[in-house]
Amino acid sequence: MVLCTVNLLAGTEFTFTAAADMNQTKDGITVVIAKGNGQSAPVVTTDYETQSPEMRLYLGNTITVSSAEALTHIQLVCAKSSASNKEYAGLSANTGELESEGVSADKNDWKVDTWTGEATEVVFTLTGKGQRRIKQVIVNGDSVEIVDPEQPLPTEDDLDWGYEYLEPEYVHVPDTQIFHKEYAFIDGNILVHCDSGSIVKASKTEDAYFGVMANQKITFTATQVIKGIAIHGNVRKNFSASCDRGTISYLTDEDVEMAGDPVLVIRNINDMSVTITCDKNLSCYGARVFFEENPDPLDDDEAGLEDTKTERNATKILRDGQIYIFRDDHFYTIQGQEAK
Repeated sequence: MVLCTVNLLAGTEFTFTAAADMNQTKDGITVVIAKGNGQSAPVVTTDYETQSPEMRLYLGNTITVSSAEALTHIQLVCAKSSASNKEYAGLSANTGELESEGVSADKNDWKVDTWTGEATEVVFTLTGKGQRRIKQVIVNGDSVEIVDPEQPLPTEDDLDWGYEYLEPEYVHVPDTQIFHKEYAFIDGNILVHCDSGSIVKASKTEDAYFGVMANQKITFTATQVIKGIAIHGNVRKNFSASCDRGTISYLTDEDVEMAGDPVLVIRNINDMSVTITCDKNLSCYGARVFFEENPDPLDDDEAGLEDTKTERNATKILRDGQIYIFRDDHFYTIQGQEAK
């Protein structure tokens, strides 16, 4: 187990669902969408079929990306406008090299234009004929694989009910990239479903991971009864979590992020599915799912404690509005730290 002080996403991501998104600054990078020399200004409108918002750009409109430090890699994720009679506009850049993934065939056919170079400001301009809807701009990040938003997420029905599991079965990070949204995937015949999180590819500073955002849930489902789960990953400082089945423990510290293999363990699940609720971000580099024996427990003095069953030789005590664990003649906070 080692301490870790960084937990970076691959690049800086900008999304566009509201008028305020036309001028954004993150990580010292600013993205501005403007009318430019066009006849119509960019607008946030609504897709008639889905009633979801879309940022629509017209000919001559510009997307300006700027930073005090050099920009080297910018990706723009776009598709045709929901106005189906409009063509997919072209795109140019005032400096560097711009490579197009092609012409979008419909509003869900997302294409990635990739700019490379070295500049503190890049101005992109819509050209030719037609319009575009813009979904994301990713600055200085890794390659993005676009997932069709209309493609249904896998469910329990997609699992192989005749599958023979290893002991343990390892769940790997899928080879895709998703940011801050619901996702699901199957690996090793384990269905992983997250209410809201990210799947991030490996970079120079971070291993690939599938993550859970703060105050969100992640569920692991198999086709036979699960005994326990051990997650290799990273947690934010002052992390805590709970589960709907079994006994959970995890690494946590009030001052720093922590990483471990495992960083979180659930024992005695005794069900085909378990859901974890995280109050802070959890990044999973992989997970081991056990069916015959429990995974080894974390050291209680290092880990957070929360029992959903009364199987531990410990007692929860409420004192001055704070829950403490009394065990072995000592009081501990719910995060596993000895109380004075």
